[in-house]
Order: sequence, then C-alpha cells, then structure tokens
Amino acid sequence: MLDSGKSATRDKERTRNALIEAGIQLISERGTSVSLADVATRAGVSKGALTHHFASRDALVDAIVSDATQRFWDEVHSNVDISENRAGKLLRGYIRTLASESVFMRQFFSPTFLMLVSGSEQSIQNILNDDAEAWRVAFASDGIDIATSLVLRLAAEGLATSIDSPFLTASELESVRDRLLAMAEPGAS
Repeated sequence: MLDSGKSATRDKERTRNALIEAGIQLISERGTSVSLADVATRAGVSKGALTHHFASRDALVDAIVSDATQRFWDEVHSNVDISENRAGKLLRGYIRTLASESVFMRQFFSPTFLMLVSGSEQSIQNILNDDAEAWRVAFASDGIDIATSLVLRLAAEGLATSIDSPFLTASELESVRDRLLAMAEPGAS
C-alpha cells in the first residue's frame, strides 16, 4: 500500500506544534535565555528536528509569537457569546478570555513572555503591528465607543498580568471581571 504522505505531513505538523508549544511554555517560565536544546528536550525531539523546522532561533521565536497571537485571537472568539445580540460581543469575549483560568492566557500574559515581545526584533514587531491592526478593525465594528472599548481592553490586559500574583485574589478577579463585563454593555457608563 502506498503512503499518501498525509502521515508524514501530520508528523511534521505535530513536531512543529510541539516545538512552538514548548517554546511558549519555556519562555513564559524562564524568559528569553532558554536554549534551543531546552526547547527540543521539552518538545521531546532532537535538536536536529528543531533546526529542520526552524533554521534559526529568530525563526522559532517568530513562529512562537505568530502562533501565540493566533491562539489568543481564537480563545477570544471562543469566549464570544453568540446569543448576545447586542453591541460589545467581541469586547465581552475579550474580557472573559483575559479573566479566565486559561493556562495559555497565563503564559501569554506572563511577564517573561511580555518582555520577549516588547523588546524584540523587527520581524516580531511586524507580527504585532499586524495583530494590533486586526484587533483595531475588529473592535471598530463591535458597536462600542472606541475610547470606551480601549479603556476596557487595557484594563482587562492589566488584570491578566496580575493573575497569579499576590496583588489579585480570586474574589477580586471575579469582581473586576464582572464590573468590566457590565461596563462593556451598550449604554453603560
């Protein structure tokens, strides 16, 4: 029986995804000083397999950031309640996502991951610029005043960076999330 190549393609995709996931985990845990060997070990592959998929450390980091921004987009959309037939659906999904128990959100908003993207190479800045513009366009059509939307988004992002810190208890998280969601309703002031 001839192999159609689908199995090999799935294995390549699985390996690539495992490397990206390992990179996200390690960077959120240890920062940018993580070695390629550490990423390969965490992913359960050889360093040669890593370099087969990513020619350089920069290529891996670009893939990590690109994947993380797409996963964030996907998580927000999975938290949009389609039964809410009123303005602000996306904004409320954004708030729900950032105030969630998601392991990925905690990695994405960890101080070490944020440091990676804040002082990064031009290629990462390009990924982030494109992502920011996509969010601006999406929120512009969400039906909530742009300035109000921005204030609530920035508050939710600040909230996300405080999760798992001594500065935010579980009850405070719940209270702030509920307040932000109420403020994200049409006509709220």
